[in-house]
Amino acid sequence: MGILQRVVSMTKAAANEMLDKIENPVTMLKHYLKELDEEIASTERESVQQLTQQRILQAKLAELKDHSDYYERNAVQAASEGRESDARIALEAKLLYMDQTEDTLKLLRLSEQASVDLGATIETLKEEKTKLQGKRNELVARVQQTSAASGNSSSAWQGSTASRGFDRIEQKIMEKEAELELNKGIHGSSHLESAQLNELHHASVEEELKQLLQKKSVS
Repeated sequence: MGILQRVVSMTKAAANEMLDKIENPVTMLKHYLKELDEEIASTERESVQQLTQQRILQAKLAELKDHSDYYERNAVQAASEGRESDARIALEAKLLYMDQTEDTLKLLRLSEQASVDLGATIETLKEEKTKLQGKRNELVARVQQTSAASGNSSSAWQGSTASRGFDRIEQKIMEKEAELELNKGIHGSSHLESAQLNELHHASVEEELKQLLQKKSVS
């Protein structure tokens, strides 16, 4: 055999060995367990981030409440002294902080729910890992028996892995398409919602100011 032919044969052998390792079901089992460990670690990090976010939001809620109470006291005092313009400004500031409080409270509730969901996910993943580790030896033995009976062929495993890969790609595309449609709807309605919110704020300010002035006239 010539030198060139030997080099070609060695290259083919090395390539086939590499493909066998990639397609080997036993290797894939190890890979899946490693992916599961990484997913557990990632979910645990996300859970810690959510807890940190909750502490930040709780501190912000306390700060917003202090501001809201401060401007409410200013509005009451200004109305009692007949300073209608100052009372209106204070009430507008109070409503602004109340809106921020409501938005922050929603974020806090979402974060708390996310923590619950992440905790359940972590528990499920760890249970799954325990089961997979328990079944690993059995699966390895079955794979070895199947490989021996079929002449060490791995084409069936390769097709299954490829199908899962295509399914994941399609799922990502569908998620992006859905996100795009959602963003279109949000941007289309944001201007109208802003105008309605401003009108509602104005009505709320005038109503509260009216009540404060009525209290002053009664007293």
